[in-house]
Amino acid sequence: MKRTALLVVLLLLGAVVATGCIASNESTSSTSSPSTTATPTSPTTSTTSQATSSSTTQTEKGYYPITVKDFMNRTVTIKEEPQRVVSLAPAITEDLYYLGLLDRVVGDTGYEDWPSEVKDIPSVGGYGAYASLENIASLKPDLIIADNAVLYKQGYLESPEKIAPVIIVAPKSLDEIPEAIELLGKAFNKKDKAKEVINEFNAKVDAMKELMKGKPKVKVLYVVWNDPLTTAGGNTFISDIIGIAGGVNIFNDTKNWPQVSLEEVLVRNPDVIILTPHCGMTVEEAYKLFAGTSAVKNGRVYMIENENDLIHPSPRLIRGIETIARILHPEAFKTGYPLTIKDMANRTVTIPKEPQRVVSLAPSITETIFYLGAGNKLVGVTKYADWPPAVKNITRIGGYGAYANLEEIAKLKPDLIIADNAVFYKQGFLEDLEKIAPVVIVNPKSIEGIYQQVELLGKVLNREAQASLVVAEMKSQISHIESLVANASRPSVMYLVSTYNGYWIAGKDTFADSIIWIAGGKNAFEDVTGWKAVSAEEIVARNPDVVIIASAYVDPKIFCSGPLSTIKAAKEGRVYTVSDPNVFQRPSPRIVLAIKEMAELLHPELFKYQPQPLVCSANTTANATG
Repeated sequence: MKRTALLVVLLLLGAVVATGCIASNESTSSTSSPSTTATPTSPTTSTTSQATSSSTTQTEKGYYPITVKDFMNRTVTIKEEPQRVVSLAPAITEDLYYLGLLDRVVGDTGYEDWPSEVKDIPSVGGYGAYASLENIASLKPDLIIADNAVLYKQGYLESPEKIAPVIIVAPKSLDEIPEAIELLGKAFNKKDKAKEVINEFNAKVDAMKELMKGKPKVKVLYVVWNDPLTTAGGNTFISDIIGIAGGVNIFNDTKNWPQVSLEEVLVRNPDVIILTPHCGMTVEEAYKLFAGTSAVKNGRVYMIENENDLIHPSPRLIRGIETIARILHPEAFKTGYPLTIKDMANRTVTIPKEPQRVVSLAPSITETIFYLGAGNKLVGVTKYADWPPAVKNITRIGGYGAYANLEEIAKLKPDLIIADNAVFYKQGFLEDLEKIAPVVIVNPKSIEGIYQQVELLGKVLNREAQASLVVAEMKSQISHIESLVANASRPSVMYLVSTYNGYWIAGKDTFADSIIWIAGGKNAFEDVTGWKAVSAEEIVARNPDVVIIASAYVDPKIFCSGPLSTIKAAKEGRVYTVSDPNVFQRPSPRIVLAIKEMAELLHPELFKYQPQPLVCSANTTANATG
């Protein structure tokens, strides 16, 4: 999986190289400074040639033929208005979308991911010089548009030029994106539309700069890849975006994509760490690796939804600028307060102002708040909160839910308390909490419920943008797992959490039931509602294929003797204790780790995984207990 991710990262970086974002050796082509000045020509001018003249005259017959000068300083003549276009770079496809020309694109690289309409465009088999010339020719284009990636193979550019005119569009900075739009506007006789797109792009950039004016510059580490640890240098689009969004790249004194040491990161001490889905590192791993940084201490480690918003040099970069700005300065995008919401217990709660001092009464809530980048708002957590490591510095307010200490909570002077249904374990406890501060209750019973919890807390804590990113990343990871197990048979699964006064299993309407189904299994107790204690006889009657023990306090050897040793899971050695029960038991965004591990245990052949089976010794006693 990581090897695949690395290949994706290399491809993305290749895209940035191609646009000149990386200071690369340009000896492969002799060019002068880019220009987008249109140069008229006569109808007899050859279709494409190296720059030899800067003067042309527009014919009186109409707009075409027209000669333009592209980003490699080549003069290119377009005889007629292009109707069939092949794009050899995702950013170019995006440019054409903004110009209202996507319907003319008959072929693209296949790596396009935005807008959604691109899924219907045939692929030419690759990006830049890796596109298939045969595929391009079969589409009979009247114009081909590429970036500097056509130079990846010596002599490649000359081949597509035999098929149709080729224009190179390769902006190297944010300031050159309008030049790219202007050039394409001239090529397609869409000057007015190009001007409109440029004005809107510039206006949005200027508006963001104005919004960030006076804001403190937040120190940012952007992780491109985990091993070796790689980041973005000061001459990249990413660094530009961070600056506009109110931050400063802690490695802006470097160039391109430098490999840096952990020690350097710790010395530069970022306030915010930004990860991407393809950087080879999870949020959990980042919290461990960068422990000691301000970002980790304050819970400001973020996984963005799509790095292409930051590296595709098209007007799409506005999306990336806003994403980063909302992460760095959420206060600039304030939710309106007082805010009245309906929580997951169907209670109406009014929050007078943005919460700054929050008490969490459940470890899962604490984890969710850290995922939202609001860990610095937490002033009190339960004694069971153990993730991320930064929670060790937060005041403990006693037990979970209704077993928390009211006096300790009151001492912290919170302006918001967040709890789950455990506050109902003692009659009148919720009412006592409400005398201290507004109380919001969350109660996820499924993966969809966890999404709802993330979105609700994002709204309450003025972290709506980050909530959207967290949910999107969860959905992406879950979708990947679902695709892998889609065609596999579903083993029946018993999900065991305790052996206190019976065997406590997960039925329907629990997030554990969702984990089993998404991971490619079928709950052996799907007709039971909620969490229930069942007998050994009931387990034997259901005869599950797999047993998942989601507790550190249940001894798996109870399946080595007695009635439980007769079930299929025990006979076939498919009784597993999960690596971290808290990940499985807490309904937070970390649940995606539980889903992955569950899928590996149920379908090891699909994940090239070797689970550790239950091993029973010959002298295991019949009264083994958990």
